[in-house]
Amino acid sequence: MDIQNWAKELAESLLPPLGNRWLHVQGVVERAKWVGEIFHEEDKKLLIAAAYLHDIGYAPQLQKTSFHPLDGAWYLYSCNQDRLASLVAYHSESTFEAELRGLLPELEKIPREHSLIAEALTYCDMTTRGDGTQVSFSERLEDIFSRYDSDDIVYKAITAATPALRSDVEHTEQALNQKGLIIKI
Repeated sequence: MDIQNWAKELAESLLPPLGNRWLHVQGVVERAKWVGEIFHEEDKKLLIAAAYLHDIGYAPQLQKTSFHPLDGAWYLYSCNQDRLASLVAYHSESTFEAELRGLLPELEKIPREHSLIAEALTYCDMTTRGDGTQVSFSERLEDIFSRYDSDDIVYKAITAATPALRSDVEHTEQALNQKGLIIKI
């Protein structure tokens, strides 16, 4: 079974009971299928697989730290999926939240991949609303901020991460433009 189908089956076994979380993941996958056109076939499949798996750490049976990027990544490591584990661990600039949670040393045990694929995964996540709707980056930020109080760790982390997130989004949009793909919202 290829990586994309394996990831889809795993996500389908863990996320549907989580309601909107599953809707969000499906929207991120749809975005990844389109963004994946900037990559060769193997990397496109990897991006789509990472999109399916980026939020598996929310599944109750995988939670160990209650920090979904880390919990999902540790599970993927246990499945010998090191590259996927790295992409999931660091998606959407998770280091900012990890630091606020005191989990940065744990997160840093996982090697970080610095690549356009990693940035593209963040792009897909940060342009898909919680209900799976495709939105602009600024609309996604508004969506996140509307769901958390300003003293919440997630709110603080996203605020601190915004410049890095914007950079990931811009790099991906530049790659899309170079391939002649028009940004979809």
